[in-house]
Amino acid sequence: MASFSKFGAETDANEVLAAFPNAVEGKIVLITGVSPNGLGAALARSLAPHKPKLLILAGRTSAKVEAVSKEIVTSNPGIEVRTVLFDISSFASIAKGVEEINGYAEPNIDIVFNNAGVMNIPERRLSADGFEMQLATNYLGLALFTMSILPKIKQSAAGRIVNVVSNGYAISPFRFSDYNFDGNDLPEDEQPSKAACEAFGVPWGLGYIPPVAYGQSKTAGILFTRELAHRLTGTNVTAVCVNPGVVATDLWREMPPQTVDAIMSALPPKSPTQGVSTMLVAALDPKLKESPGAYLEDCQIAEVQPFAKDKAKGERLWKLTERLTGNTFSV
Repeated sequence: MASFSKFGAETDANEVLAAFPNAVEGKIVLITGVSPNGLGAALARSLAPHKPKLLILAGRTSAKVEAVSKEIVTSNPGIEVRTVLFDISSFASIAKGVEEINGYAEPNIDIVFNNAGVMNIPERRLSADGFEMQLATNYLGLALFTMSILPKIKQSAAGRIVNVVSNGYAISPFRFSDYNFDGNDLPEDEQPSKAACEAFGVPWGLGYIPPVAYGQSKTAGILFTRELAHRLTGTNVTAVCVNPGVVATDLWREMPPQTVDAIMSALPPKSPTQGVSTMLVAALDPKLKESPGAYLEDCQIAEVQPFAKDKAKGERLWKLTERLTGNTFSV
């Protein structure tokens, strides 16, 4: 359970920050996926007035990250902001970003928001490393980046890793037999959920369907968070994951405008400050130390489908991720 049961879908960032006074002051905070019309920027705007020691803003596009940095510095004189450029879908690019971050004089990072992501890429597309792009961006890059900077997070007195996922995970289990959508046979327990596909208005099938690929990548994020949290038992670092809800950001850019408009009409979106509220609870609420690996939505801990909390699947995914990224993940 989170500390404040009154928090819910309409809670905004300022309410959360007021509930945890001084929780941000003096902290080093890293946010990935930063662009002016995204949750990363909304997080930075919310956190900056609360005197963090350092904000590290990471993204793929220099102009977008620098625009947010300039805005934050202008609005909050005296704050220190650093920008790091890398493509979370590329292992080589991640390595360059990690080298820069791990080279900072500061020994620690206190809070990491793994916010970078893509959604519903219309045609199957592969990353530079040969992986389906939503899997590469939303999961493999997230896992590799997190594990590569984990030593700095462990130097924090109370480190917190917040992985952004989605309730869209419910559409698909992780497809160990065909994670890349190459057309391999899928056992029944790895097939998309017909009930969830119907509920989300998604066609059911075993081939590449954009929301199915997105759902698989987010299931992977949840399984990874739970396994990482388990492996961090006894340390000073807590890992949790978050569904921010429907927010009108650039995440929807791959979808036809008329489809996005229809979704926004059917499911009125949260404001950006409401969208980051659950992320802030995940980062700041000390009570979540008691619930490592938790999945949060609308500022509260929520249950996930059995396939997203299966311990054996989490262990299997961890080993597969090490193999796919070519790294041994030490905790």
